[in-house]
Amino acid sequence: MGKTKVVGETGSYGARYGMTVRRRALKILKKRHEKVACPRCGKLVLMKRLSVGVWTCPSCAYTYAGPAHVAKA
Repeated sequence: MGKTKVVGETGSYGARYGMTVRRRALKILKKRHEKVACPRCGKLVLMKRLSVGVWTCPSCAYTYAGPAHVAKA
């Protein structure tokens, strides 16, 4: 297995799709897996995505609408 130092999580795509697309996907994936402050309880948690643009807090079960790929309050 080769090292995925540059492409990180998108290394599973292999040589497909081109470097520009994989870098763009990597930015989205990094932001998606960041902890975000809940708009209701204020805790710093990893939001769970229920569907496109629908996010829920695992701590207080608050559900809200937001951006499609990245959870923001």
